[in-house]
Amino acid sequence: MNRLFWKFFMFLLVAQLTAVTGVSVAIWLQHRHEALQSTGVEMSPPARSLVEASASTLQFGGVEALRHLLQSWQKRPMPQLLAIDNKGQELLQRSYTKASFDTAIALVREDQRQRHVKQIKLNNGQSFLLFVPDNGRPSVVAPAPTERSHNHRSPVSDARMPAADNMEQYRSAPHRPPVRFPLMPLLGGVVVSFLFAALLAWYFSKPINILRSAFEQASHGKLDVRVANAMGGRRDELSDLGHDFDAMASRLESLLQSQTKLLHHVSHELRSPLARIQMALGLVTQAPHKITEFIDRITLEANRMDGLIGELLTLSRLESGAVQIKKETLALNQLLHSIVEDAQFEAASKDIKLGMNLAREYSLQGQPDLLYRAIENVVRNAIKYSPEHSAIDINCHQDATDDCLHITVTDEGAGVDALELEDIFKPFVRGVSGSQTVGHGVGLAITKQVIEAHGGHVRADNLSPNGFRIEIALPG
Repeated sequence: MNRLFWKFFMFLLVAQLTAVTGVSVAIWLQHRHEALQSTGVEMSPPARSLVEASASTLQFGGVEALRHLLQSWQKRPMPQLLAIDNKGQELLQRSYTKASFDTAIALVREDQRQRHVKQIKLNNGQSFLLFVPDNGRPSVVAPAPTERSHNHRSPVSDARMPAADNMEQYRSAPHRPPVRFPLMPLLGGVVVSFLFAALLAWYFSKPINILRSAFEQASHGKLDVRVANAMGGRRDELSDLGHDFDAMASRLESLLQSQTKLLHHVSHELRSPLARIQMALGLVTQAPHKITEFIDRITLEANRMDGLIGELLTLSRLESGAVQIKKETLALNQLLHSIVEDAQFEAASKDIKLGMNLAREYSLQGQPDLLYRAIENVVRNAIKYSPEHSAIDINCHQDATDDCLHITVTDEGAGVDALELEDIFKPFVRGVSGSQTVGHGVGLAITKQVIEAHGGHVRADNLSPNGFRIEIALPG
């Protein structure tokens, strides 16, 4: 067991024990309250109404009126009210329990204004104790005294009934059963809480330990670690965190591989012109009469290296967000005409016709030099990979569905493999068809970064039966 498990376990156990103890105490207090309340006298609102009604009847109608009232109540399915005189005799000769009688006396003594028990004194000196007994309380029932026992009561009756002259001084406390603390339920709750806390601690600590181990491996460079499968069938936030970790690790692994490939490609692209420069320098000493030719070659290779480094710096600045786009309103038609005019020289060398179809004047918000370079890269790329005596079409239209300007450059080349369509916008990815052409494979990557920096997107498609098209979408 690790420390994380024990921390979860102790926290959950304390929480469970607190809840169990609180519930046990609440149950104990409730039972104690019920035991204190259940002392032989009914304390409900209906009982109070019966007591008040019988008290009013006795005061204003006398004993006979009360007798008739109690007799009528006996015939109904309702709580039965007792009327006990100062001799301990119930008005209708009914039996009652010592506990209920003791409780009624105690309640009257404690509060003369008690509404659930009343003691009514008549003008002739006779008094009656009125109350509704609690029939749900078990107790020994003593027989009520009869007419024959007025002057001679049994010892049980004497022990139960107070004399008329000392009823007010009656001090006998009602018997109450002991209320025990629920120790066994509490112990059972402790055991269940222990098991439940251990299960929850294991349930929460296991995925966290898996994630911690995965983060530790990732920090040591092992980015191929995955944790989603180890989470099992969980469907909670920890499982989502595991899937997010896998996505993060995959992304980091992909970026690291891309950086490694980029470094490899840069090294390769720089090594080739450097090797040719070194070769030209070596040949200078062997053939001094060709020094002018070798210097031209060295200059050409140096320019290629300078161009590659410039493109890499531009791409790096675009990817890092260091380039702040300075947008202004520019005429797209004029921009496209300038690009076509500059590309005519290269197209003419391969007898390629550049055609442009612009339905109307278009304008957009953007940085002219960056957009010029992005679109020019696409056009020059089409010229580079198009066969001789072919045509390249440049079209522009505005789509009402996304409110974007769509610029398409279509050539009659062989296109690229379907699996390479997404990769051609990555640095140094030139595809199989472009492996025999001169270039670095950075131009389309720069195009993608520039277009996305302007809030647009770029995509490539193969045409049937042959041909290739790159579509640029920019906000209008």
